[in-house]
Amino acid sequence: MNARHIFLALALFACQPALAQQVEIRSGEHPDYSRLVFETDAPQAWTLGRGPDGYLLRFDNRALRLDLGGVFDRIPRRRLTDAALVAPGLVSLRIGQNAHVEAFELRPGLLVLDFRTGPAPEDSPFETALQSAADTPAEEEVPPAPAEPVRPDAPSAVDIAAQSPSPSPEPPPVRLPIDLGLKSGLNPSAGMKPPAAMVEKMLEPEIPPAETDPRVAAMRSELMKQIGRATAQGLLEPAIDLPTQPDPGPAETVSNAQDALPDSGQRAEDSGQAETQIAEDHTPSDWRNMRVETSMDRGLDTLSDDSTLAADGTRCLSDDNFDVIGWGGDRTPGDLLAEKRSALLDMRDATDPSGVIGLARAYIAMGFGAEARAVLAATATETPVVPLLREMAAIVDTGQANHPELFDSQISCPTRAALWAALARPKLGDLSDFNRTALLQSFSELPIHLRRHLGPRLAERFLAAGDQATALQIRNAVARTGAKGQTTDLTIVEAQIELARGSDARADRKIDEVLASGGSGTADALALRIETGLSRGQAPSEDALALAESLAFERRATASGTRLLTLAIRGHGARGDFETAFAMLAHHGLEGQTELSSELLSELARSGADEEFMREVYLGALTLPALSADTEARLAVADRLTAMGFQDRAATVLQPVAPQGTPRERLVRARLALAQGSAGEAQQYIAGIDTPEADSLRALIAQRQGDLKSAADYLGAVGDAEAQSAMAWRARDWSGIESSGDPNQRAFVQSRRDREPADLTIEPSLAVARDALGTSEIMRERLRALLDQPSTQP
Repeated sequence: MNARHIFLALALFACQPALAQQVEIRSGEHPDYSRLVFETDAPQAWTLGRGPDGYLLRFDNRALRLDLGGVFDRIPRRRLTDAALVAPGLVSLRIGQNAHVEAFELRPGLLVLDFRTGPAPEDSPFETALQSAADTPAEEEVPPAPAEPVRPDAPSAVDIAAQSPSPSPEPPPVRLPIDLGLKSGLNPSAGMKPPAAMVEKMLEPEIPPAETDPRVAAMRSELMKQIGRATAQGLLEPAIDLPTQPDPGPAETVSNAQDALPDSGQRAEDSGQAETQIAEDHTPSDWRNMRVETSMDRGLDTLSDDSTLAADGTRCLSDDNFDVIGWGGDRTPGDLLAEKRSALLDMRDATDPSGVIGLARAYIAMGFGAEARAVLAATATETPVVPLLREMAAIVDTGQANHPELFDSQISCPTRAALWAALARPKLGDLSDFNRTALLQSFSELPIHLRRHLGPRLAERFLAAGDQATALQIRNAVARTGAKGQTTDLTIVEAQIELARGSDARADRKIDEVLASGGSGTADALALRIETGLSRGQAPSEDALALAESLAFERRATASGTRLLTLAIRGHGARGDFETAFAMLAHHGLEGQTELSSELLSELARSGADEEFMREVYLGALTLPALSADTEARLAVADRLTAMGFQDRAATVLQPVAPQGTPRERLVRARLALAQGSAGEAQQYIAGIDTPEADSLRALIAQRQGDLKSAADYLGAVGDAEAQSAMAWRARDWSGIESSGDPNQRAFVQSRRDREPADLTIEPSLAVARDALGTSEIMRERLRALLDQPSTQP
């Protein structure tokens, strides 16, 4: 190599710019601020100030490589809405409304920017505009090709991004606009812009703050639901003893910034993807690509076919888990049990888990839920399907599952799981996604004895949920089993269906049919009869109540017995026998049932005789320490006590009631305050209530305060003309009496107004004397008429 080559190599090496240094950029979201961190190996000089669209961050070292592509992976576009590199070493930071930025160096080479909500502090050094481009040397520009003149309002690169104020000893490298490197031979006639107009393409377009994708919201909601479901299955435990974490300091925050979780919002998509996003007001159709499974779900033979999903994306349980007819439901019990029991032990006389499962399934198919659970417990078999078998056995035995959460969301599945999900809970929830076809098909394929056993309960649940059509179809599926299927339970379901349709006469005939049979359905039929009568406002007969009390004692400590006992107590109250009703309430320890106690107290205050009312207030129900009554019941009792003149006892009854501000409560408290002599307090209670009842109370308050004319006006507002005229008479409101008084009062006022006083300066004549005597006679007659009429003073 000769000297010429060495010289050229040194010259080329000197002309190369310094090696670009990569800047590590991290972001993190916190409750009070969004954080952006710039980290370099060596300290860098930087300047932060106001720019045309927010803030500008300028590094003196323009050779830094700044990759801002992942800024919004961990923070939402709320405080910081956009970050873009608009020139070498110059970053444009757009902020949201009512936001500002604070910057500091945690250590040399580690720059921290915190974007906070609210106005910037008055002494903030970052609110001044960055130096204009006129103070810095401009970069070399490519001479523009002949084309249309540049628009006066078109921004240039130097107007947007100011360069470093310190002059560089070496001329800056030539940097071309982005599009010029991709296009050649610009032709203005072909619609291509000249280089001067292409500067706009170097700027970030206006991108509005990204909204949360509805698919993300749906997935977040489903994930939280499935976490709760796993917790209910015992697979997770909530951490309730976590200490409160203090707000981390700057050092800790920076070190953990890359681990921060997203709050709301997400990284903006490009314009092509944004056009295909689903609108927020429509339910997304592809969010079910996410599926959440627990180990228990996998152990229950869930299908691998992704199409068998519930409405919320939960995997549906396999049909094999509910193949009751295939487990031997159509075989004779003797043959079935002999076969399954012989398979309990293997050749080594050890328990065979498959044999245990087979025997438990056989018991469930025959309707022996208690026996199935006993087999599973005695053999201590634990396989993935055992939890499901335990719940199915509980449903067959008691009518509901012990752990119904195992069937969550399964009611919308197109499989047999929909039937058992409906049977698992005593009350059905939301039926918007209910798969009626799958449930009815699964119910129809059950063995006849299971249809007769489970059908009435299932139909009652759909009736309680307001789905009469499904209840009727279940009833028809049971009735198709023949004469043996027409049980008393089914007849009661038919009566409930007739009641739901409004056919009371037909329902009564079916209830009478069950009662006349004297079978096992008598208790439920009697409960339905009393409950239906009470809803119609009809008090039950003494014989019906006596029978209900007997059956309740026979079935004590059961749901049926408690229902009958409650209805008997309500029936005594409806008949006005409050002494018996409250005595039964206390004897059976039911005074803690708020709904029952409140119903009795409200009925007592509304229709109870005075002696019964006072006995229960001072010696009976209201003296029970465990009595639980709601606000409405206590207000009713206190209001009647106030009307009877026992305001002190009324105040004691209202003492446990926290002020709620309802119109009913305010009226009761106002009447009590007025009875206690606090007219001003009573007036404050009813301020703003515009009802006739409140105006009547205002009339009493005005009368108590001596403002009889205002009292008459309030009585006129409620339409009580007789009381209004009486109050106006007491107030000597003659104009008011002329408009609202009775005929005698109006005549007296008219006579009083027509009588002119005699002129005492003139000697009276005989005619004037006779006229005065006649007028006085008329006045006496009208006064006598007023005195003879009954008093109507309020």
